[in-house]
Amino acid sequence: MNTIASNLLAKREEKRFKQSYVAEQCGMSQPNYSNIERGETSPSIEQLKKFAEVFGTTVEELIADRTGNDHVNLPLLKIHKKNLTESDKDIYIKILENQVRTLMAKKRKRQ
Repeated sequence: MNTIASNLLAKREEKRFKQSYVAEQCGMSQPNYSNIERGETSPSIEQLKKFAEVFGTTVEELIADRTGNDHVNLPLLKIHKKNLTESDKDIYIKILENQVRTLMAKKRKRQ
């Protein structure tokens, strides 16, 4: 299970929501949401925004890597550069910055 999938599962369980409820609120089928939550399908930025809204959190919180892995765990987002809005670009940049900060902090701890 990837970082985003783990975080979605944790948030859903924390809120005690059913997959069908989250899917309905986000305008998708329950099987589609289930695939995302299991890490079998990667969410788009738009889907991440909807998930964040439903869970009352931020996209940054949904993508944060709390596993302690020593590698950069970039989320597998469906990014189509031509169609990326300024808001989506900002989110993608935050994703990358978060991963770089995590990697640099781990590197400093080892030194």
